[in-house]
Amino acid sequence: MLRLHDVRSIRVAWVLTGIAALALTCSCGGGSSPSGPPTVAPTPTPVPTATPTPPESVCNPTPPPLYGIRVKVHQDSGFRKILDSRPLVVNMNGYCESAVGLSGAFCVTRREGDDQAWACDYLAMGQALDTGRWGPTWYWNGLPCTSEGDTTPGCRNDPNNQFLLIAKGPGTYAACASPTVAVGGDRCGELVID
Repeated sequence: MLRLHDVRSIRVAWVLTGIAALALTCSCGGGSSPSGPPTVAPTPTPVPTATPTPPESVCNPTPPPLYGIRVKVHQDSGFRKILDSRPLVVNMNGYCESAVGLSGAFCVTRREGDDQAWACDYLAMGQALDTGRWGPTWYWNGLPCTSEGDTTPGCRNDPNNQFLLIAKGPGTYAACASPTVAVGGDRCGELVID
């Protein structure tokens, strides 16, 4: 006859055997449940968005006040022309000699092809009032540029470069620096096309 103590021992043995069998099934991949704790994919580290480099960090020394703006025809296709603008700065404290290698009362911010030319031109000119891009605000006969059709006289900002302008027909075209930049001469440069 089985004693109470023996019955309890048998029950404990069966329970332990069941637990051991269950543990083996889970750890060996048996059954339909996944083995071990569920794997959670790591959260990707967000890539920070690039902060635009401020022009003054790549233009050293920074240009003195604006003297004026040179405007010229860059490409002439008859009715349609591409105009180009370039800021000229006051030769203050020998800037033109030391930064550009030129002498005179005024000069460009850097020579064409200089790695710092674009950033220095940005600083001398500021940002356009109509587009917010670095470069001049352009005008035709005192009016802002529009997006009229190709046969309408007027002007359109170049889609890629604020220093360039698409000019159509005769008139007075002006490139003007931002009101926020220091000026030691004229804020605008003009070109009359007949």
